[in-house]
Amino acid sequence: MNKLQGTIKNIQTHEGISLIDISIGDDEFSSLIINSKNTDEYIREGNSVNLLFKETEVSVKNYHPEFNKKRKNKIVTTVKNIRVGTILSEISFIYNHQTITAIVLTRLFNELNLQVKDKAIVILRTQEILLSKTE
Repeated sequence: MNKLQGTIKNIQTHEGISLIDISIGDDEFSSLIINSKNTDEYIREGNSVNLLFKETEVSVKNYHPEFNKKRKNKIVTTVKNIRVGTILSEISFIYNHQTITAIVLTRLFNELNLQVKDKAIVILRTQEILLSKTE
């Protein structure tokens, strides 16, 4: 499980569902959560939260200079490590001094043609980012 720490910037709630905007430095993320007594304790603007997401829920694209950094849940990373398998491959990225790991189909990895130290764009789906309290 990947984990990043960010700060809640905005909360929009309707009928028991909240869209939470979180920032990490200049990057913006969104998470869609179902409200509960547990989430009500720590889901507050200004609070720190952990963003949790599975390795299989990380999408990867090649970096291009025209990348629109203002889009939520899309970040520029640097390839740290690669393990190529027959069907699945694991790519580790450096983002904000932390490691993010993605597991992708090897045929997709081959299309990307990524090498260690290359820049890449990592994309996280809003509904796949879970939030937890920071310790």
